[in-house]
Amino acid sequence: MLKIAFVGAGAVADLHFRSIGRISGLELVGVHDMRADLTKAKSEAWGVPAFASLEAVLADNGVDGVFVLTHVDSHLDVASRAIAAGKHVFVEKPVSDDAGGIQRLAEHARAAGLVCMPDHNCAYIPEFRRLKRLVDSGDLGTIRSLFITYMIPHDEQLASRYGGVLEEVMIHHSYLALAVLGKPDRIVAGAAKPAWKHHTAEDQAWMVWEYEPGTSAHLFASFATDDLSSEPWTWLIKVLGTEGSAVVNWRNAVFKRARGTHAMAWDEYEESFTDAMTVFRDAVMTGARIPSTLDDAATAARIIGEAYRSVRSLSTIPRVADDGTARW
Repeated sequence: MLKIAFVGAGAVADLHFRSIGRISGLELVGVHDMRADLTKAKSEAWGVPAFASLEAVLADNGVDGVFVLTHVDSHLDVASRAIAAGKHVFVEKPVSDDAGGIQRLAEHARAAGLVCMPDHNCAYIPEFRRLKRLVDSGDLGTIRSLFITYMIPHDEQLASRYGGVLEEVMIHHSYLALAVLGKPDRIVAGAAKPAWKHHTAEDQAWMVWEYEPGTSAHLFASFATDDLSSEPWTWLIKVLGTEGSAVVNWRNAVFKRARGTHAMAWDEYEESFTDAMTVFRDAVMTGARIPSTLDDAATAARIIGEAYRSVRSLSTIPRVADDGTARW
C-alpha cells in the first residue's frame, strides 16, 4: 500500500480525493493546507488526519508520497522539499512557468531514485492513448493536422483565482501536442483582450504550431464561452492523417453537478485523474514508464513562455534562435 498525503486542499483536491479511493494500492493518510481552517474541514470531511505543517508531512515516516496540490507558485519548492525528505511526488499542472526549475526538479528526483510525476492527466484518458497509438503505428498515415480545443466558461470570480488561459489551460494542449507530434519548428500565438470587469488575464488564447513539412497543430482555449451546438467543442482533440482520423471528446458523458472548478461534471475529465494516479502508482511500485514526464513539462513551459512573447511581439517564434540555440 502506497500511503499518500495531500499538500494543498483547494478545489482540485476534491477530484484527487474522489479518484484515490478508486485505486487499489493507494491510501490517503493525511492532508495539509496553509489555511488551517481548510485543513481541518477536509480532514473531517475525508476522515483522515490533519497535518499542522509541511514539515510535519515530510517528517512522517508513514507517508510514502506527496501530492502537491498547492498554488503553482509553490510547486517547485514543495516538490523539491518532498524529494529531499525521501518522498515520491505527484505534482499538479502546470508544474511551474520556470522551465529550468522543472528540469532541476527532474534531475533531483532521478538522483534520489524517486518518482516525481506531473499531473498531465489528459494524456492518460483511454481515448487519447488510443489516438496516440494510431498515430504512432502509422495507421492514420501522415499526420497533417492536430486540433485541440477547450471551451468551458468561468465566471470572473473563479477565473480571478488563476492566470490567463494560455498558461493555466493550454499547458494541457502543449503536453498533448508534444505527445502526438513532438516539438514544433515554429509557433505563433495570440490572446484576446479579456472581457472581465476587473481581472486582467486573457480569457481566450490560441497557438499554431508548425512542423516541417506541412503539418500543423491548432490549439485554442476559452474561459469566455461554452459551445452549445450540436457538435460541441467543449474539450476536443482531433487528428487528421492522410489515411484516417481520430477524435477524443469530453461530451460523451455530462452531469448537471459542480465538481472541482467546473460547473458541470465531465466524466472523462474526472476519470482522467484516476488514470493519471494509476500511472503514478505503477511507476512507484513496479518501475513502469511515465509517458508524460517532468522533461515534457519543462518543454511545455518553455513553449508557453515563447507563446507569450509571440503575443506581445505579434511574431512567429522559431524553435532555433539566431545564435543556433534551441528555445525548446
